[in-house]
Amino acid sequence: MMVLMLWIVAFAFFTVMLATVQVSLNYNKLQIERRVSPFIGAKKDNGEGHDEENLSFKERMILPIVEKFQVFILKRTPKQKLQEMENKLRDAGNPFGLTGINFIVLRMVISMAFILFLFVMFLPTGQSMGKIIFLGIFSVLFINFYANYYIVAKKKQRVLEMEKAMPDFFDMVTISIEAGMGLDSALRRVCKQMDGPLSKEFLYALEDMKLGKSRKNALTDLRNRVASDFLKSVVSAIVQADQLGIGLSKVLQAQTQRIREQQRQKVKEQAMKAPVKMLIPMVLFIFPTLFIVLLGPAVIQLVTMWL
Repeated sequence: MMVLMLWIVAFAFFTVMLATVQVSLNYNKLQIERRVSPFIGAKKDNGEGHDEENLSFKERMILPIVEKFQVFILKRTPKQKLQEMENKLRDAGNPFGLTGINFIVLRMVISMAFILFLFVMFLPTGQSMGKIIFLGIFSVLFINFYANYYIVAKKKQRVLEMEKAMPDFFDMVTISIEAGMGLDSALRRVCKQMDGPLSKEFLYALEDMKLGKSRKNALTDLRNRVASDFLKSVVSAIVQADQLGIGLSKVLQAQTQRIREQQRQKVKEQAMKAPVKMLIPMVLFIFPTLFIVLLGPAVIQLVTMWL
């Protein structure tokens, strides 16, 4: 009977967990649809409120519970921590379109799911409660560590994509400026032609300028957002050239050449480090295998002779 109850609770919990994941991934879309539905005729029967009969079980029961859980977590999460999470996700490119509260809720739900899974799997087998609690704590710590590691890895990958696209991006900006366009128009044109994280960051800066920020402040915020030394140097040169009235095309050409040279030196440095990095797998995996193949028959013969 105890096992049956555990399986029922596990089934209900994992159902709610899957619904939470789905709602978290489509939370913004659901909110927009809910707010727009009165204006597009989603409500029928002259607003009598009889739509609930046509709603599915998911829309009537599961989604409201998930939304209330998100609101519950949102009220008890410090604003500073939520803003830090928003900044981390933004630097990582907002993977899966998650917001800060969505990410926190998903992490909590997955952690609780692992703990419940451990109880369901190991408690009926007679395992000690201490071992189950230890595995649960280890699983929660691992999930939180992996979630943070995933965000950091996505951030590094995004920065590498930016640095790879920088030379071609600024070459096109230079050509546009030499053709007679202003800096803002050239950036907007190139951002529309080249898709990627670098274009999105510059479009974000251009939107800040539209909202009233000066070019210097918008570009400074861009420089502080992206953890790339190459981009920081280019943006600093653009801000300085704009203040001093220096021709931007020459500045961008010089910066692009410097970026290409630094990237070339970086590739050479990585190539020179490759032989040293290869020593570890060679010593740990390749050399022991060779020793076993070459010296194994001799060792076997010696052992048989002595025996």
